[in-house]
Amino acid sequence: MFCAALFLVAFSACARFPLWSLRPLASLERIEGWIPYWVDGDAVAREAIAAGFTDLLLFHGTVDADGNVLLENPDRLEQARSRAAAKNVRTWLTVTNHGRSLEGALGPGRLAAHVDRLLEAFHASGCQHLDLDYESMTTAQALRLPELAGMLAARLDDDVKLSFTLQPVDDRYRRDQRPMVRELLQMPRVTTVRFMMYDYAWRNSLPGALCPLADYLRLLRKWAHDSEKLTVCLPLYGYDWPRPEDVSLPRAESVFLRDVPALPGATFYWMREEGELAARYTKDGVHHMVAVPSLRAVNERVQIALDQGIPAVAFWHLGGADLRSVVRASRRSSRPQEAVSYQEIAGWHSWIMPFKHRVSRVMISDGTSLENLATRYNIPLPTIHRFNSHVQGSLYGQTIFLPTSENL
Repeated sequence: MFCAALFLVAFSACARFPLWSLRPLASLERIEGWIPYWVDGDAVAREAIAAGFTDLLLFHGTVDADGNVLLENPDRLEQARSRAAAKNVRTWLTVTNHGRSLEGALGPGRLAAHVDRLLEAFHASGCQHLDLDYESMTTAQALRLPELAGMLAARLDDDVKLSFTLQPVDDRYRRDQRPMVRELLQMPRVTTVRFMMYDYAWRNSLPGALCPLADYLRLLRKWAHDSEKLTVCLPLYGYDWPRPEDVSLPRAESVFLRDVPALPGATFYWMREEGELAARYTKDGVHHMVAVPSLRAVNERVQIALDQGIPAVAFWHLGGADLRSVVRASRRSSRPQEAVSYQEIAGWHSWIMPFKHRVSRVMISDGTSLENLATRYNIPLPTIHRFNSHVQGSLYGQTIFLPTSENL
């Protein structure tokens, strides 16, 4: 069954990429992973180095509202950095805004001061290379990243690598940011662009896949011409959503790969359509749906990446898994065994669509916007958007779910 599934994945990938574009690799050149500032960095770095990680991304830089860059937990940063240096494992300082506004960093007139602050933090960190993980940018802010890269490149030593870690940008998501990605990929001083291939469903969404296979393939197809400069970022965590029979949007809890066998009385399923593991269980009378981190999902995506000539994978984050098993799953020839047994079903739609029908009024759209429908039917705007996240482009003729007031 596993071999048949891999054949389908490979066939699907080939069907989406012209053969002339394939530059397959036998193995990954880099296996990277983030170590966040809130974990025991020294212990995680030791485990990662022993497991065979080539690059450690030290998630210790924070951009504040004014564009300043703060080094979080500098003692832990130095412990992890020095351990990696002693074993000739590359270290990167990752600087992030944690999804908060970047106006103080990338807004008009702010770029030069932000570059100064970035360089101060980078030199203070002692890391070899610099990774910028900027999330939830406006289009205007995103389009300034190539200018930021050029200003940094002019002031960094020649042996310092520069990278950007971005939320997915393709012909469906963040379309207006495509020129920025194209320019970054063409810049010689930008070593790689990392795409965060997770959080397609997130804490406050309806339950769903972390990274559906179709979305993964679409992004790789979009940037296939520059595949040698891509790094795909894969999750070692998932989400556990309480899913009561109403239209509320309860906040999910994170579930790490280490935690999977401990899910209380869960039944596990391989979602064929999305190429991921999922689970269901009931606790205190409330049904739960879980997007489950999976070594099989890692391995299938690594094999697709290698087939497309992508040389590197990065994992968020290294505190959540047995790292030797993660490295093994990152090999083309691996056939990883999950810590749990599972059955196969069609996909997340087999759970979510019946739920939506139970708690919603269903209509075929006449083109009226979701915003107008929310006002007309007194539905909170975030709720109507979450229930209709399947809608792309024109609403006209599409099935629309209107969560009913008695379920609010």
